[in-house]
Amino acid sequence: MLLFNLLNLKALLLIALPVNGLCFLLTLNLILMKNKLIIAVVLGCFAFLFFACKKETSSIGEELITNKTSISAADPSGTVGILSVLWDGDANLGTGVFKVLNVDAPADLAAVNNATYGKIWRFTKAIGSNRCEVHAAKNFAAVEGDDIYLGWRSQLAMTASLTANALFQWKAYGANMTQNFPIVIKTVSGDFKLMHTAPGGANTYIWSTPVSVNNWNTFVLRIKVSRNAAVGFMEFWFNGVKQTLSNGTQRYYGRTLDADYCDPKWGVYGASSELIVNRVHGLKIGSAYADVAP
Repeated sequence: MLLFNLLNLKALLLIALPVNGLCFLLTLNLILMKNKLIIAVVLGCFAFLFFACKKETSSIGEELITNKTSISAADPSGTVGILSVLWDGDANLGTGVFKVLNVDAPADLAAVNNATYGKIWRFTKAIGSNRCEVHAAKNFAAVEGDDIYLGWRSQLAMTASLTANALFQWKAYGANMTQNFPIVIKTVSGDFKLMHTAPGGANTYIWSTPVSVNNWNTFVLRIKVSRNAAVGFMEFWFNGVKQTLSNGTQRYYGRTLDADYCDPKWGVYGASSELIVNRVHGLKIGSAYADVAP
């Protein structure tokens, strides 16, 4: 607006003051030149700010898209969210992830390198030993009402027809024990068995499949933790497939919390007259299947 008014004033002076206004016009020209320079500088500043803001906004948008993609990729269901691993038993972290090592000589527990999975746990239950287990999980305790998932993969080296008391236990500790081991995965005469033990010691095999020795198998166990048999339940995935259990459904209700508390144990228990090697990788406890799936 200032430039427009000055230009109009200059035109009027050219008509009304052809001689006497000459000096004034020269002064006016200088003013116009100065204002043009100011306007040019102002316009340049606006242009710089506009493109800088546009670039920054674009960068922020790209960052948000990248973050969203990485979060989605972490969850196979495609749900955007933050996974919640409650405990990690990675062999790279050392035996400090466990509460107690239950390794009866001459058994041996070692973290060893595997060509496919990197560092894994190797449980070697030697002849003459009845137990090579870890009592997990340090800094984790399940309480009434918890809904947890336990996941791992395992490669078992043994005679296929052998019976071993436990490869996994959901084991009770403390006073007023009525179940001892509410949930167990074991081998019985050539089969993997998932077993639930009710108060008083009645055992029920709720799932089985033929033992696959020297092959990697994956396990995910969901436990609704409760002393109430109508509330507690188990669900089970074998090699990534959710299993139908002995009651014809994919959920088995039963009491899953005994004594003061229950903890998970992995390794080998029983069959003291035989050599059994259980290689284990990817031990995790979480609050969703995607947290722990091997």
